[in-house]
Amino acid sequence: MFICPKCGYRDEPCWKAHRYFLYVVYCRLDELELFRPDLVKRLRLEKDLDDGPYTYHLTKTGYVLRVPRDLKAFMYDRSLIERYKRGLDSRQQQLEL
Repeated sequence: MFICPKCGYRDEPCWKAHRYFLYVVYCRLDELELFRPDLVKRLRLEKDLDDGPYTYHLTKTGYVLRVPRDLKAFMYDRSLIERYKRGLDSRQQQLEL
C-alpha cells in the first residue's frame, strides 16, 4: 500500500503492482467497487477514464489498470515500450564492450 511521506495520503489497499509494466498498478473490478463505487460506475460506461492524476482502463477480463497520466502512452502504445527496450539493450551492449 502506498503512503505519501509528505502528506500522509494512503492509497486503497486493492492496488497491486503490475508484473510487466513499471508504474502500472491493477486490481479486480469487484475489489475496486468496495473502495470507489463512483469510479466503477463511470468505468462501466467508458473503458478508458481520466480521474485526478491517473488514467484508468477496464480490461475485457474484469481488471482495472491504473497509470499516472504522464505515462499513459506506455499503457496503450506498444511501440514506445519496444523502443525503450531497444534503448536499454543497446546501452547494455555498450557496457559489455
